[in-house]
Amino acid sequence: MVGLIVAAAMMTSFGEKITPENAWREYPRPQMVRDNWTNLNGVWDYAVTSVTNTPGRPAKWDGKILVPFAIESTLSGVGRLLEPNEFLWYTRKIECDPKPGERILLHFGGVDFRTMVFIGHDEVTDVPHEGGQNPFTLDITDYVKKGENELTVCVWDPTENFVNSRGKQSFKPSGCFYTRVSGIWQTVWMETVPDRHIGGYTVKTDIDRGEVTIEFKVESGKCKVGEQGTIEIEDSASSRLCVKNTFTPGEPCTIKLPAPVALWSPENPKLYNFTAKYGKDVVKGYFGMRKFEKHKDSKGVLRFFLNNKPYYVMGTLDQGWWPDGLLTPPSDEAMAFDIKTLKDCGFNTMRKHIKVEPLRYYYLCDKMGILVIQDLPSGDGDAFDPQKASVVPRYGLQRLEMKEMMDVLQAVPSIVMWNPYNEGWSQPGEFLTHSMLDFVTRYDRTRLVNGPSGAWDWEGGHLIPKGWEWSKRIVTKHKPEGECEAADAVDLHLYRGPGMIDVNPRRISFLGEFGGLGHPVEGHLWKEAKGSWGYGGIEDTKTREGLEKTYLGLMEKLGELAEKGLGGSIYTQTTDVEIEINGLMTYDRKVLKFNPEVLREAHRKIIEKVR
Repeated sequence: MVGLIVAAAMMTSFGEKITPENAWREYPRPQMVRDNWTNLNGVWDYAVTSVTNTPGRPAKWDGKILVPFAIESTLSGVGRLLEPNEFLWYTRKIECDPKPGERILLHFGGVDFRTMVFIGHDEVTDVPHEGGQNPFTLDITDYVKKGENELTVCVWDPTENFVNSRGKQSFKPSGCFYTRVSGIWQTVWMETVPDRHIGGYTVKTDIDRGEVTIEFKVESGKCKVGEQGTIEIEDSASSRLCVKNTFTPGEPCTIKLPAPVALWSPENPKLYNFTAKYGKDVVKGYFGMRKFEKHKDSKGVLRFFLNNKPYYVMGTLDQGWWPDGLLTPPSDEAMAFDIKTLKDCGFNTMRKHIKVEPLRYYYLCDKMGILVIQDLPSGDGDAFDPQKASVVPRYGLQRLEMKEMMDVLQAVPSIVMWNPYNEGWSQPGEFLTHSMLDFVTRYDRTRLVNGPSGAWDWEGGHLIPKGWEWSKRIVTKHKPEGECEAADAVDLHLYRGPGMIDVNPRRISFLGEFGGLGHPVEGHLWKEAKGSWGYGGIEDTKTREGLEKTYLGLMEKLGELAEKGLGGSIYTQTTDVEIEINGLMTYDRKVLKFNPEVLREAHRKIIEKVR
């Protein structure tokens, strides 16, 4: 270890390589790249103060922290828990050179939860930013001077004391809830852009027509009447120029691609790169030509279809936690390792479980080829109490965060289905559940929408949890049209399982969680904690032989269900997480508990039953 970072009880091999000089140096937004940018990751000063004090500069700074790792993490160099009655402060110097006709943008990939930003003594955030999972941007042009400026960030994180989306963070980690994460946990960076610049874009692909439609949004200043931009599209594999076209900001630009069109899939993740120019602004991005829908197969069973062919979704529950970085992966290499391991084991999908990853993660999914079912991080709500699950006082915040997440991730081809609710957590009762599903379906027509995953699904194969035993029950007696028609799948959670809900004429039968076979690996347990457990138990899976035999038994049953109409399945889970030991890998990623060739062959047989 070098600099701030000290050895901890559990480190990944990737975390062991991290230094203040190499921490997260890559461009943080591969979906829209500019050349002129400044990485602000590295060593900052930090301090913790009481919230009872009027917000202001700390009287003194407590020490150094390595951004972008959360203060609770080992890789931050601090490893301190932040309490809800405390403010977390950061400061560092930044160099700026404001020029006429240019804007300086300050980007935060993720800060949990409520954030105030200052340049010198001026607050840039007129209203503190709320939300720990989605990125945000501030225009600091009017606040900075040429040369050195002081950047200060103040964060308050209530974790469980508020209705904020927090996923599995907890004050008291136990069971399936983990160490909390506060403050900056993703890349902080600046870029200089022209006054009139591209602020983002949306992508819609039509593989049947061989067309892509891109709409560019322009920020700052006024568009000149009739002013257009240009876009050049090239094949990412050969860098061959495919087509050049013009676009008008704010209007859809439909472009015909030359045949044969390269389709994107996990088996063949072909991408197209593009360069867009508008005035003095130049951005580079990419897209994948893919189509993910629900259709009936030749037997009349409703299934997932990828690129017009039946496709069995074979995935894992992917929590995205790390023993050394917590919510923050140690590096690009670490993220790619997880994805490659899943593919080596024959999985084609991951369910990104109540966490939003850094944008580079999704780029790797696009590039390496794996489908992503994206959860909305949950907040308050009791999964096992219908009275509490029926009322969420901040449904508006939940819906806003869902919209923000969809906006940020819209251009990611690997994301094929949204999952707004997990096991009733934060689920706001029947009417608002239908409202959310309808909103998501209407807002993004390019993806499917999962019904409530494993819990309150009024008229949709309704699952009431009783401990860890799940039973089918009709929660409310409505007419058939009262079903969550906006959803495309009806989702069962069953441990060990597998199992399925009867084939539905309007929604795909989906097994959103199952398995959870526990297997402890000595020397690779979280703080060697007692109480390690797995959703599916550990009695017959303590040995590697027993684990593999039991897993293959589950796969045999899963194959039978796939033939009957099951559309996909999500095994729990990619890695151990803290005291959960039901991962394919240990928490430190140093031990793969299975023979990947054995898993790949078992999964191939199931996938081929559907094709």
